[in-house]
Amino acid sequence: MSIIIFKALQFIAALSILIFIHELGHFMWARIFKVKVEKFYLFFDTEKFALLRWKPKGSDTEYGIGWIPLGGYCAISGMVDETHSADDLGKEVQPWEFRAKGAFPRFMIMFGGVLNNIILACIIYICMAWHWGSDVLELRNLENGMSYSEYAQSIGFRNGDILWSVDDVPAEDGNFHNAILLGNKAVVKRNGELVEIALPDTIGKVFLRDQKQLALFASPRYPMVVAGLPSDDSPAAKAGMQIGDSIVGVNGNKAIFGDEVRPYFAEFAGDSIQLDFYRGDSLMTASLVVNADSTIGIALRPAITAADLTHIDYTFLEAIPAGIQRGWDMLYNYVRQFKLVFTKEGAQSLGGFGTMGSIFPETWSWMIFWSITAFFSVALAFMNILPIPGLDGGHILILLIETIIRRPISDKAKDIAQYVGFGIVIALMVYVNANDIWKFIIKPWLG
Repeated sequence: MSIIIFKALQFIAALSILIFIHELGHFMWARIFKVKVEKFYLFFDTEKFALLRWKPKGSDTEYGIGWIPLGGYCAISGMVDETHSADDLGKEVQPWEFRAKGAFPRFMIMFGGVLNNIILACIIYICMAWHWGSDVLELRNLENGMSYSEYAQSIGFRNGDILWSVDDVPAEDGNFHNAILLGNKAVVKRNGELVEIALPDTIGKVFLRDQKQLALFASPRYPMVVAGLPSDDSPAAKAGMQIGDSIVGVNGNKAIFGDEVRPYFAEFAGDSIQLDFYRGDSLMTASLVVNADSTIGIALRPAITAADLTHIDYTFLEAIPAGIQRGWDMLYNYVRQFKLVFTKEGAQSLGGFGTMGSIFPETWSWMIFWSITAFFSVALAFMNILPIPGLDGGHILILLIETIIRRPISDKAKDIAQYVGFGIVIALMVYVNANDIWKFIIKPWLG
């Protein structure tokens, strides 16, 4: 199966779950407050065609699956939305209609989808914590510190710094990228002393302009210990190096860690170099020719081993607060990052269905699938609560205005707002998917 198709199927599966749960939220609260639901659909259909239509005997609701996998809908009687215009509503208000209910029932019906997506994310995180537990890497425990990118060094970091905290929160591998992206100050341990580094306001724009910068910003510093010799014809194998050898110098210069050794490999690509390394307690020397691609044909021990990680197992009751906390942290960070969307770099980094699908792995992993699904659930909840007409947040905004002015806004005005909001959403979808076409098709083709 093509990797693209495999990723697309994972994306559609996750999207189906999220849409169903979201629309179920509207449906459940409508039924709780005895509001008639005319249709409940996963994906969009047309008047003449749907993959499935089903109306149980004695039910007011038609259930179905559409053929356009871009969303879903819950058609609620008496509500001006994407399924009903003002002209579709009768002149007399019926007791089973949305418009016949008070402010609180209408709010819960509109907010139900967002609420369900937040609850779903927390449930997924709870189940993940209960089933898999969690591995925590506290960066302040890495005795060799971190290797930092050129950009990181330009703002004050130095190779070997132990990342201690960001905005007074202890640095962990799972949170430090978000913390750096949104933080104001970092503290590192350098030569036994804590040093404060101010993070520039432009750091978010830099990461959005070149997203590799965030991934490369800092990585655990590791000694160059040979874990394997993939080929007998490699320069290292020909020079007699063995598994377990630990490189400590290049051309007479001390070089123990990867960030110290790799520049020499790049500088002397295609030329001969001298390596100093320890084999047990013995210091040895070997001369070899570096490959043209700046490698010497060795596999290295991983930077992070099980000994560096703290594994936490949770009982089901312990997993509940851990999962809720993770869901809250995800939503909190997503909201904080949203301000970057309004920058030039943020707008250019927005992605559509292609970007979302590309996040999924090339091989199946339940842990990764549920983790991405939970993240998308949080994102869907936040995007739907934005006060844009046509989205749940837009409906809630209208309800809030009606509550303040103590009279209903006319259905015609709601119609106009719906059209404006629909236009905004369509324009945004066109823009983000055009970004995908540029990033994944046009830009690679142009080289």
